[in-house]
Amino acid sequence: MLIVPLHRAPTWANMPWVTLALILANVFVFAFLQSGDARVRADALDYYAQQDLAQWEFPAYRQWLEAHGDDGRRQALFERFADVDAGLATQVLQSDAAFLAELRTGGLIAPDAQQREAWRERRAEFDRRWDAAFTERWMIRFSEFDPRRMFGAMFLHGGAGHLIGNMLFLAVLGLLVEGALGHGAFLALYLLGGLGSAALSLAWRWGETGAALGASGAIAALMGAYCVLWGTRKVRFFWWFFVAFDYVKAPALVLLPIWLGWELLNLFWNEGAHVGFDAHAGGIVVGALLALGVRALHWERRDFLDEDVVADARAQREVALAQAREHLGHLRIPAARALLEPLLEAQPDDFQVRAALYRCARTEPGMPRLSEAARAVLSLAPRDGAEVREQKAVYEDCLKAGAKPSPLSPMQAIALLRRWPAVGAGAEAAAHLAEWIGRAPATPGLRAACLGVARDLRERGESAPARALLEKLFAAWPASEEGGKARLLLADFA
Repeated sequence: MLIVPLHRAPTWANMPWVTLALILANVFVFAFLQSGDARVRADALDYYAQQDLAQWEFPAYRQWLEAHGDDGRRQALFERFADVDAGLATQVLQSDAAFLAELRTGGLIAPDAQQREAWRERRAEFDRRWDAAFTERWMIRFSEFDPRRMFGAMFLHGGAGHLIGNMLFLAVLGLLVEGALGHGAFLALYLLGGLGSAALSLAWRWGETGAALGASGAIAALMGAYCVLWGTRKVRFFWWFFVAFDYVKAPALVLLPIWLGWELLNLFWNEGAHVGFDAHAGGIVVGALLALGVRALHWERRDFLDEDVVADARAQREVALAQAREHLGHLRIPAARALLEPLLEAQPDDFQVRAALYRCARTEPGMPRLSEAARAVLSLAPRDGAEVREQKAVYEDCLKAGAKPSPLSPMQAIALLRRWPAVGAGAEAAAHLAEWIGRAPATPGLRAACLGVARDLRERGESAPARALLEKLFAAWPASEEGGKARLLLADFA
């Protein structure tokens, strides 16, 4: 079974730099530091056979296994050890940390001092050759608690396929978890998850012989953390099970019992697979617990986590808005309102929704909500020229329709007109301001708006409307500061 979350693409803004560094570190260790290990191990095994170390150690190991036969795992190993060839038997012996610890004291070798000394010299040389393999020095050995090995094993792999599979999962999950945590917290979770996975695996395997390596425990921690960090947010993921596959959207938390259950199922029913299902399950649990701590401390980056939710809401809004506009085009006003009003409730400052609701009010018989709808559009601060032009159209349409009461106060109307030169409508703004001078000259902000619009027109080369407005301004307030500036500007036209 394969389940991979695929709902976020990498960009320069969310590039998972720590994930990329971890991938490069794993590739470097495998391609360079582990590259000669097969040759080193073969050389050590050849030396073991040439020096006939088996004549001392194989009988000692059989006796030691027999003496520990009360342990079911040891008994099974005793039976298996008797049926394997010398090369494999040597590797089995070398994987038993408890036996090696006792063997190196010399107490398991024949009591003859000369033979023991000969064995000791050959065993020391074999150990030197065996430990020359980088993998051997850093891989986890069951029944031995060594934090140094627990850390190093996270960067080791048993083959190219093992490496590629792990790195693909690290790339996918790293993008999602690093983005949710930030670089430093992500690295801490990855390393702690890997160490926790190794500790739980050792606890499960204690008393066994063998070794383990690979980044999958730390990657499993990312799986557990991913489920908890995204929680009930719906995410898109790809799944494959034998010949069936598909893309599905579901809450991320649903993946936690599926992923963990799959690892536990294989742990109990697929023991001969030589896969660290115990480390995988432990990593998922540790990662989930660490993510719970992150959420309790509010360290997660909610803006990153909510990007999908925001994008989905935006897409749904666009669809609803397009449908509402279509209804408006066919004069189906109630249907349009049914779509627009929930959008406005979700985002009260949505300019396009307010503008669409104005068109609804403009089309309704008797236009009972026209002033209210116009006010909702005109009172917003426009974000760009398109919204300024939309406000201009609504204002002029509202005046044409004779909306009562007026949708804007005089000060609001003056502020609205002041924005028009930016969209090439300065002359129209000047005409409206001239009307305000004659109708309500005491309106606060009117003089400054007139002077500002006249200057904008002058800078754009529209001399005639600029001069007309300046003359109105100077005639109305000759003794004011704005009147004095208008007089100086008019002098430039002479």
